[in-house]
Amino acid sequence: MSFIYPWFLLAAISISIPILIHLFHFRRYKKIYFSNTKFLEQITDETEKQSKLKHLLVLISRILAICCLVMAFSRPFIPVADSVMSLEGNAVCVFIDNSFSMEDESVKGNMLDLAKEKARELVNAYDYTDEFMLLTNDFEGKHQRFVSKDEFISMLNEVKISPWVRSISEITLRQNELFQNSSMTNNIAYIISDYQKNISDIENIEPFHFDKLLLIPVQANEVDNLYIDSVWTDSPIRLFNQTATINVRIKNASSNFYENQPLRLFVNNAQRGVATFDIAPSSNSIVSLTITVDKPDFIEGYVEISDFPITFDNNFFFSFKVTSDINVLEIYQDLPDRFLNALFSNDSLFYFRKSSVRNVDYSEFSAKSLIILNGLKSIGGGLAIELKRYVENGGNILVFPGNEIEMESYQDFLEALNVNYYTKLDENRVNVSVINVQHNIYKDVFDKIPDNINLPVADKHYVLSRLMRIRGEDILILRNGNSLLSSFAVNKGNIFLSAVGLLESFSNFPRHSVFVPTVYNIALQSGRLQPLYYIIGEEKPIVVRNYSYRPDEVFRISGNDFEIIPLQRTTGNVINLYQYTQIQQSGNYSLIANNNLVDRLSFNYDRRESETFFMSISEIRSAIDEAAVENIYLLDSYEISVDKFVTQMQTGKQLWALFLLLALGFLLAEVLLLRFLK
Repeated sequence: MSFIYPWFLLAAISISIPILIHLFHFRRYKKIYFSNTKFLEQITDETEKQSKLKHLLVLISRILAICCLVMAFSRPFIPVADSVMSLEGNAVCVFIDNSFSMEDESVKGNMLDLAKEKARELVNAYDYTDEFMLLTNDFEGKHQRFVSKDEFISMLNEVKISPWVRSISEITLRQNELFQNSSMTNNIAYIISDYQKNISDIENIEPFHFDKLLLIPVQANEVDNLYIDSVWTDSPIRLFNQTATINVRIKNASSNFYENQPLRLFVNNAQRGVATFDIAPSSNSIVSLTITVDKPDFIEGYVEISDFPITFDNNFFFSFKVTSDINVLEIYQDLPDRFLNALFSNDSLFYFRKSSVRNVDYSEFSAKSLIILNGLKSIGGGLAIELKRYVENGGNILVFPGNEIEMESYQDFLEALNVNYYTKLDENRVNVSVINVQHNIYKDVFDKIPDNINLPVADKHYVLSRLMRIRGEDILILRNGNSLLSSFAVNKGNIFLSAVGLLESFSNFPRHSVFVPTVYNIALQSGRLQPLYYIIGEEKPIVVRNYSYRPDEVFRISGNDFEIIPLQRTTGNVINLYQYTQIQQSGNYSLIANNNLVDRLSFNYDRRESETFFMSISEIRSAIDEAAVENIYLLDSYEISVDKFVTQMQTGKQLWALFLLLALGFLLAEVLLLRFLK
């Protein structure tokens, strides 16, 4: 127990007054004469005992009444949540979950309206001198500042449903950053949400510097939901007058079994396909539809199902550009390779160019889908710098080493990309023993590898290090365990390292039947493609490559009767566009510059909101207990009102009213003793 005004306890000395009255009985006695004193002793003994008991009870009642009054005016309380906040100097940050799931109805009404009402109760429990900050899933700049109580409530009334989704750990991280601007004594954060399971990562909350984090759940009803989770194509390259397979993953977030559900495909505003599917409870189903790419330009479309009451995830938008050719550049030391020339020169799908290492035009790199380094003795200087920039911006490099290479030069270049490098030349003859048919470049190439297949043989090969910092994947493996061909993902691009060169003194790999599908598919899958779609809420840039533009030219994104100008950042021939929170509606959009169509873009809502499973009160408590962070508390508003909890948090559980009632009770007891006890 603690006291708000402990100095008032000094008033307890006033109990000496009834004690003094009791000790010095001020009643004056009168003489009464009796003619017969036979029974006088008995009467005197009995009345003396009764009088002493009566006075003692009255004294105790008076002392207890005074003590209770002193305690009441000292404002005693029991601290709540391990500590008590100061009555003044509070900075309060309230997060309101305004995601799609908060649009649903609960037993007590609309979830977002309930969250707003709890926020009002919470803020009204604080003083007008305190500061308040509103935070929503949008992370809008206008909210992320401390304001007065009235301004906070005004902004709260304007909060609407948003397509953005934030995890609990992401929210607390932002709150921690915002509290750094606070000069108040107490910094308290609240999160009012329905606590969907797939975003409520309470266990991932990082240590914060503010005083308390309070989680306020809004009780939600679990709703059955059938939704489209994602869309992808079989091949990253979509060719004109060829078929393209659109794969659709559908998820069932319910306990129901669905049969013969229709899935419709729309391409360029016309229905191009329909399929039906069955799906079991709490599972997913993949449906594939095939279309013919009959336009040599852009394809935009969407797939659609029918499901209620949750409808925001019933369709999924996508778009892609039809590929006309793939640019491949060979950089050679002395002479171009005849095998590469035979593979690419006569194929209309590829635009194949060759350049000596002495005459390389670095400005053309960004236009190339694949650069093949053939037999270079060294990779250094400007070439190494430009190749590094090229692959980090999404380019692809295939390396065939020369007969005599400068190991240190290759090592410096490859180490700068955090991949394996050549260490030594092994001149022992060894054959390939394993083909990694699971690698992307061999997709649909091998149905089955025969046991007695004739595989390439290396007469000599370079040994790659195994100390890479980026996880690589072996494509062709020699019998001695070394890699003949391996791949590494480097930022947005890829690098393929061959342990043998293209000279016949190295191996029979260029003449082998495996060579053609290997190199062909590396080139085929190197085509520069935009993503099929973007997720609203992901801060992922829109990348534009090889577009000739003027410095004063402005990019615009338009669609759905909506147009924005994204933030533009240029690095070399690569333009990164950032739309941040401006796009709020799913659909297909156009990227335009100088009234010319640059690309088609598709945006979809975040599917994390589609999983309608919520944490219970007990699950939230368990997650808080398991979290490695202190000062996280649960406020169950169904057990205690929000404003009462805030009051208790500031001043603890108040006991003054209890002591005041006890004081009145003891005074009443005194009156009853004096009146009725004879």
